[in-house]
Amino acid sequence: MAKSGRFLAGALIGGTAAAVVALLLAPKSGKEMREDLARKTDEWLDLASDYTDDIVTKTSEMGSIVKDRASDLSEQASDLASNVKDTVSDSMDDMDDITADTLADLKRQSSDLSDRFRKAAGDAKDVAEDASEDIVIDAKETKEDVKDTVSEGAEALAAKTKEMNDETPDFSEVKEELKEEVEKNNPE
Repeated sequence: MAKSGRFLAGALIGGTAAAVVALLLAPKSGKEMREDLARKTDEWLDLASDYTDDIVTKTSEMGSIVKDRASDLSEQASDLASNVKDTVSDSMDDMDDITADTLADLKRQSSDLSDRFRKAAGDAKDVAEDASEDIVIDAKETKEDVKDTVSEGAEALAAKTKEMNDETPDFSEVKEELKEEVEKNNPE
């Protein structure tokens, strides 16, 4: 899960960087550039939101599967304990000639086995619940990391846009020179 999270973060950062470079190198006006940047930012935020939703959905599905399997294990252990107890009980009915001490030992062993199976089932259920909680926590952390990465990319993009807007060159001198050249070449 950590590898796919790092891959997702790398893909988002790389894609954002590529989009910014492509937009900055495109021969467009400032207004068109801002519109393209705003549109691309919205697209990346939507994509990040989609990936976050997918991660949450998959994590929820995994948690459900883990809980279902833990429940199945608990039920199997309980059935096994019940079967063992039933078997011991049936055997006890067939052994009328066994002494009271032997009978007491069998009951104690049966109870110990039942307790062990119940404890094992409870432990398995606890482990499954802990694993499920860890998966949900990891998914939430991944979701927050993705949001932070997208926010950082959007902030960097906004800062670069502002920087580009602040660096707009002054074309008034060039305009005057062109005007003089046109007048010189067209004396009418």
